[in-house]
Amino acid sequence: MKGTVLARTLLGLAVLMLIGATALAADKSTITINGGRTTVQMKAPSKVVHNKIKPPANPFYDSVGTGYDMGVGYTTSDGSPIGTEYSPGIQFIALKSGTTKKVSVGLGWVEGTFKEGIVVLDKDCKGIPCGTIDKTNLCMGKVFNLPTFGSTATTVRSFNCAVKLTKGKPYWVYVASTNNSWLAWNLAATALGGVIEGTNDVWGTPSSNSSVGAVRIN
Repeated sequence: MKGTVLARTLLGLAVLMLIGATALAADKSTITINGGRTTVQMKAPSKVVHNKIKPPANPFYDSVGTGYDMGVGYTTSDGSPIGTEYSPGIQFIALKSGTTKKVSVGLGWVEGTFKEGIVVLDKDCKGIPCGTIDKTNLCMGKVFNLPTFGSTATTVRSFNCAVKLTKGKPYWVYVASTNNSWLAWNLAATALGGVIEGTNDVWGTPSSNSSVGAVRIN
């Protein structure tokens, strides 16, 4: 993935590219752009959660804040309907030392049988995640009952994760979908950082100063 992917820019580009874009969802309101790596919803859903949330005190990392960008996110997929396995990841710097309790993400469901996803916390090895995608990590867990993509800017899903982090050191969080599912990892409203794309279980070239996925580590 190259360059900075800013939410507001993506929304503007999505409108301009609508005619030439391929609409993959059944209702054609959710499309992919940026070579399939970004998912964008083109119309507002009937029910939208606008309430802001209060960020927790003293997290290890938090790009969720009081709410993330709704309707634009990194494509997370495996099998149909996208046809490519995308596992986006973001790098973060631990704000404190200690043992984590849980990892929460702003992940939305687009299509697929199960409204669930896989979230991984991993160490950094020379600027990329150390582990092999889906196989090695510091901790890994499933998140369930995902909200419909574009229906909320505040909902997060969590799993328990107890690992020791060191203040000032870089780590990675990446997300994956279950078989034949299309999810989207909502972008943080303002936070920027390191981003990497896993494509068919192979890490791409990391980028810096990019919009990161919404994640909170307590």
